[in-house]
Amino acid sequence: MPLGRCSSCDVVTSQTTGPDDLTDPPCTPNDVTDPLDIRDEDALMRTKPPLGLSNLHSGLANREGEMDAWVQKEQSNSKQVSNLAAQLEKMRLDMELTMTRYRYEDKEKQRQHEEKMEEMRLQAPSGQVSGGGHHFLLPHDPLTLFLYCFIFIHLIYIAKELIFFFFKKHGMFAIGAVLIFAIKIFWN
Repeated sequence: MPLGRCSSCDVVTSQTTGPDDLTDPPCTPNDVTDPLDIRDEDALMRTKPPLGLSNLHSGLANREGEMDAWVQKEQSNSKQVSNLAAQLEKMRLDMELTMTRYRYEDKEKQRQHEEKMEEMRLQAPSGQVSGGGHHFLLPHDPLTLFLYCFIFIHLIYIAKELIFFFFKKHGMFAIGAVLIFAIKIFWN
């Protein structure tokens, strides 16, 4: 093997001393270690099959058909997006209109309530001092309020005891009366 081969080859190089070393070819391509771009064109042609002219035209026609299909799909998608955007905008405006209507109705109800309260305040007798014009059943002091509550609770207790006593003594008659009363209510 000659001296002066390149470092990418398998042989170790030594120093060159004369012009006879320049006549050797630099390096032969190694199919395993060298990348494709530094090999000769024959190796490149062996790895890629040649494309025929008819094959090239059919590929272009196929790609044009794919492009047309893609353009049509994108146009239909853009139409759908614009339709959806219009529908979304319509829904948003409807919601805002509804919310505005509800706010207006609430303010109108509040205004009417305030007018009624003002009217009631003006209709009340103006000679009354606050706390002086009580209804005759309203208690005037805490002791009277306690007495009213005691009487009311006592009446509820007595009514409950009378109902239980009636059921104990006349159980079947009471059940029959309750059933007749229930049938009469549900029959109508």
